[in-house]
Formats: sequence, C-alpha cells, structure tokens
Amino acid sequence: MKKKKLTGWISAALVVLMVTLTGCQAVQGLDFAQAIQNGASVKSTESKSTFQLELVTGNTAQLSAEAQTAITAFKNVKLSIANAKMQDNQHLSVDGALTYGKGTIPFKLNVDGTKFIVQIEGAPKPIEFDPATFAEADELTLLPTSVQTQLGNKIKELQPALIKFFLKNFPNPKNITVTSSTEQVNTETLNLQKVHLELNGSEVVDLLKVFLKSILADEEGLKELLGQLYDAFLPLLNEQGEGQASVLLKDKSLAVGFAYSSIHDSLEEAVASMDKATQNPSEDAQVQALLSAKTTLKTDFFIDTDKQIRKENFELFIPITDEKSGVSGIKLSYAGEAWNINKPVKADAIDTSAGVLNFESEPSFIYTLLNQLDKKSAFYTLLKNDLKVTKKEIPLVINQNSEEESLFDSYSPFINADNNTMVPVRFISEQLGADVKWNGDLKQVTIKDELTGTTIVLTLDSQRATVNGSPVQLESAATLHHGSTFVPIRFIAEKLGSTVSFNNDTHTVTIKRD
Repeated sequence: MKKKKLTGWISAALVVLMVTLTGCQAVQGLDFAQAIQNGASVKSTESKSTFQLELVTGNTAQLSAEAQTAITAFKNVKLSIANAKMQDNQHLSVDGALTYGKGTIPFKLNVDGTKFIVQIEGAPKPIEFDPATFAEADELTLLPTSVQTQLGNKIKELQPALIKFFLKNFPNPKNITVTSSTEQVNTETLNLQKVHLELNGSEVVDLLKVFLKSILADEEGLKELLGQLYDAFLPLLNEQGEGQASVLLKDKSLAVGFAYSSIHDSLEEAVASMDKATQNPSEDAQVQALLSAKTTLKTDFFIDTDKQIRKENFELFIPITDEKSGVSGIKLSYAGEAWNINKPVKADAIDTSAGVLNFESEPSFIYTLLNQLDKKSAFYTLLKNDLKVTKKEIPLVINQNSEEESLFDSYSPFINADNNTMVPVRFISEQLGADVKWNGDLKQVTIKDELTGTTIVLTLDSQRATVNGSPVQLESAATLHHGSTFVPIRFIAEKLGSTVSFNNDTHTVTIKRD
C-alpha cells in the first residue's frame, strides 16, 4: 500500500511539473507566472517545434529478436512540426513529419471544431474523423452536442484562472535563473529574457508537498477559484436539470463552502500520506531511481517584452532500472518557437475534393486503411510491421456440452456431431478485421476481409461456400446455434489469414493473426 501511495504521488508530481514546468514566483524581477498565463490565453499564433523520444539502450542481448527489432525501430522517434497555424481555438493546421528507425512519414492536419482531417503520405485520400461521433460511452457522451460545446468553452474561459491559482502556489525550484539572450525566432532576431531551470527527482516530493501546503493555506484563493467554477457551470447544470438544481447548488456560499471543506480535507490527507510514505522509503528500485538525482529535467523559456513565450525547450531524462527491458533510460526533449502571436492567422485547408476515408471506431477500419495504403510507404510499415496493428489473439473456451445453455452460448465454440469445432462467424470475423453482412432472404452470410479483400459467402445449413467466387467444401455445414451462425473454426480462421491452436488441458482454442 505504501509503495502504491508513493508511486501515485510521484506520478502526480511529474504531471504537475510537466504541466507548469516551473515555479510561480517572480524570478529576478521577471513575472514568469504572467508569461505562463499569457501563453495559455493565446488566441492565434504560428509556430514550429520538434518533439523527440530517445531510448538509451542497455543490455539487449537477452531480448528476443522481436524485442530487439522493436527497440531498434523506436530507439529514436522524432515528431517535427515545420509549421503550425492556430487561427483560433476552433481552427488549426499542422504541417509535419514523424521520423523513426525505418523512415519518415510526412503528414498534414486540419482541425475544424471537432472535425479532424489528416493527410498522410502513403494514404490515397485524407482521413477524416470526428471524435464526438464515436467517443466511448462516458459522462460527456450523454450530453447534447450544444452542451458539450458550451462546456468546452467554459473550460477554456476558466483556464487562465486555473493556471494563475496553481502557479501562484507552486514554489520555485532552487536552480532557476534569468539572463538576457539574443535569439532567432522564425525570421526575427529578438532580445529576450531567458529563464533556465534545472530539477532532479530528489527534489520532486518536497516541491509537491510545499505546493499542496500552499494551497491549504490559500483559503481565499481556493474559494475564489471555486466561486468562478460555480458561476461558470451552474447555468449549464440548471439547463440540463431544467432548473431543478439541488438546494446546495442554489446557494453559492453554501456550495463553495462545502466544496472547499471537501478539498481541504482531501489535501490534508494527501500531505499526511506523503509524509508517511517518505518516512518509509519504497524498496522498489524504479521508484528509488525516479526520486534520485538520476532523474533530471532541464528547461529554457525565452520571453519577450510583452511577456509572451517566444521559444522554449526542455529535456527530461528518466532512468529505467529493469535490466531485462533492454533500456537503461528514456530521454524526452522538446524545442519550439512561436510568432504572429494574437495576430491574424489563417489555418491551411486540406483538399478533400477527391473524397476522404472516414475513420470509424469498428475494428475493421484499420484493416480497410491498410488495404488502401501504399505497401511500400513508411506509414504502412509502421502500422503493419512495427506497431503490428493487425496482430490478434483470440482465446475461446470450448463449450463441453452444447445442449446446456449459458450466458455466453452465442460466442462459445462447441464441438458438433461431426467432431468439428464450431465458432460464431460474426464475432470471429469482426475480431479479425472483416466486415460481415447477413441476407435473411437467402440465409447467407457474406464476409469481406478488409485487409486482403477476400470475400467469403456462407449459406445456412449448407456445406458449400464460396471464396472469391470459387466453390469450397466445408467440413460441416454452417449452422444456427443459440441465434448465431457457427462455422468450422479452421475454415473461417485460415481464410482470414489466421492460425488455430488447441489446448486440450484447458479446453481452449486460440486464433492468431499477424
């Protein structure tokens, strides 16, 4: 339990540090907190940046060939943004490239509200998707689109206040300096103030404790922030509840006081648990490494006279103690610069006159996409060979008594009178990336492998099927079982490019696709 608590606080500390990256107090006369707030309030801008992930390899000799290949491929991954144009908070365009061990993948991105259009080298058409249309069921998906939009706008409006509150209470690390610097930003040569910060893992927990204690002491600031949240979100709550807000919510003073007490108690418990955890240090080697001087963060911010951040970079090193991983450390680095801040900027459009590929949440989409990609492109190689997005392993427990009914009968394989293992054709086919359609008039199932284009047609109660139009004899006829169509396992698996293995001890059958 202590390990879990300490690890949780380490994670929280890293999140806080990576979000704010520095303390909040004025440094050598520079109001750095104001610069951070200004950065969060930018309405429009152009920028370019590079984000890089490097794996520092350790002993890889003991790794499997597959693991060694993966480390080689992803040892150095770079995301380069040659130009990003933020027109406003609803419109953005990006021109960039992703580079890894096997090649470079140029891409263009256009964001219009909730609609994303991505043009990737190797794809025949731009890919279009709207996260709002296929988001997993959560609280937001229960809200009307108009309310989601209002909620998003309210959050953006409150962002400066939230940042101001947290920065005000976040302490300065001990290694932070400000110097003058002449820098090139796009085509301009600017005189800027350079804020340099260095931090290591041994300082993280103490900084986080000071941060939480500062919030505890800032009753006025916390209540003011809660009041702003109340003013922003109460109208939305009333609209959703048709004015039936609770008695607690109707009284602002009461609602803010209740929320403050709850947060205050939680923060006190958090500080107490951190004190206990640090008094009994974790024996976990990875946790010890994270909280040691081996974990380092170095950042530079370059700020102009308008207190706008014009350039920034950071370098984070995280040691990895698991020798079996083949990696001794992870290095993350970023460098970026911005210009035309809060000036008129027009996002670049992507030509969709020839059509788009509509991204769908169904498992078959990635197979459809791969089928249409240039097989020699770096994008195809990344998805198919390195990320192995088509790799599937489907373990199924065989129903030993086909006469007994159970909750999972429509999915469980069974052994029929011909001693053949039968599996649900729709479930298996869709898991393997195929599209399945049922024709009730003909009592036929049509399966299309989206990766290879193979088309299979099965007729209920018939041992004859067709594969790409050619007749094929089945070991057993396709049959209706507990409302689902079942077919011989080897037939459907092998025609969809998969292999089958049995484990007689556990009565399981496993279908694998690479």
